[in-house]
Amino acid sequence: MNVKLRTASELMTRELVMIDASESLRAAAALMSARHVHCLIVPPSDPKRCLGVITTKDIVQILCDGEPSHLDGLRVSDAMTSPAFCVQQEFLVVDCLKLMRMAGVRSVFVLDGARAVGILSFTDVLRALSSEASDD
Repeated sequence: MNVKLRTASELMTRELVMIDASESLRAAAALMSARHVHCLIVPPSDPKRCLGVITTKDIVQILCDGEPSHLDGLRVSDAMTSPAFCVQQEFLVVDCLKLMRMAGVRSVFVLDGARAVGILSFTDVLRALSSEASDD
């Protein structure tokens, strides 16, 4: 089946790695490195609020403007994006890719209603494309 016509839930990575907004940016960088991920989900402190995201790009931008020691003094909440870009699990991958391109992001959280159930990244799409090519 054409990768673009599959749903977000079919290609997403189900494991979500989370970090609290009060953690240091150094802790976020260490967690990303240890778990081999490019972003972390930041759950809201209030259930009525939206999810946030902290990415490797956010941390690198801090490093561009300052010293590595700043990563100890700054919190995830200082650099994260909130609300995070999200899609519903039944969205087609082609639509997810268009949204990602327009927003300038490489990944989006996948929701079942209001609950995060996975993350869809460019890497997930490339993995599916490569699998599709090897099946031919």
